[in-house]
Amino acid sequence: MRDLRERGFQVGREDLEAAKRLLVNKKLTLCAVKQGEILFESTLQGVASFLEAVKKIGGKLEGASVADKVVGKAVALLCVRSKIRYVFAGILSKEARTVFENHSITFESDEVVDNILNISKKDICPFELLVKDISDPDESYRRLVDAAGSMKPLDLVEEVKEIVGERERFISEDDEELKSIREKKLTELKARRQMSPEPVHVTDADFDETLKKHPLALIDFWAAWCGPCRSLAPTIEELSRDYAGRVFVGKLDVDENPAKAECFQVFSIPTLLIMKNGQEVERIVGCVPKKQIEAALKKHMV
Repeated sequence: MRDLRERGFQVGREDLEAAKRLLVNKKLTLCAVKQGEILFESTLQGVASFLEAVKKIGGKLEGASVADKVVGKAVALLCVRSKIRYVFAGILSKEARTVFENHSITFESDEVVDNILNISKKDICPFELLVKDISDPDESYRRLVDAAGSMKPLDLVEEVKEIVGERERFISEDDEELKSIREKKLTELKARRQMSPEPVHVTDADFDETLKKHPLALIDFWAAWCGPCRSLAPTIEELSRDYAGRVFVGKLDVDENPAKAECFQVFSIPTLLIMKNGQEVERIVGCVPKKQIEAALKKHMV
């Protein structure tokens, strides 16, 4: 038994060293290795890289060794949830270190800092603030997924900057009309990029504020125990991707958020509400075909 444990420790260390080399040589932000096999590589910034790993390979992460450029409490809790065995962090926060120590995860780092900062390096990373008072890995994961769905990815922001930069040199500083058109188009483009390609979980608390930001929205009133709701879920996800940038697609759990369900007199689920400028314009009840929902949406996309 001791030989097996020692062999497991040796393999884990070898995997960690391999992950560290790949992190540096390939200029990655995250690398996961298990028993000599490269499970996942990413160049995404922040928590997004680890969330992508969980989404793509899930349970395969158990027992893996991970090298990550920056590890804060958010990523540390994801490591715990994924049952990661060894972790290397280029930069490690003190809170992340405590998480690893509490859960007996072997770790090493080049630098330990008080807090993980955002991209501008002026404030604490919003994902770190999100999990600051959370110790449960599953709860942390749910919050991070919901938050990531509602934040604009950096690559899309850079895309917006590039598009604008290419056009700006053709616009005269004295042409106010062209400048006005540019600003309007930029605002529209940014708004479209901010919309998540996946359904966003909304609550009683943020429902009204969310709808103020999105002129046209499709809200799915559902519950985890509801069979038809689960059957409709893939359709809702497809619609969210198909209409990203044009229609905000949200999901509201009626068990956890009864106030809005009562406010809109939702007595049967699944119920889909099409909201335009904060007002209900159409309602669909039951697990219906995708084409029926699309037809209803298109009536209000003017």
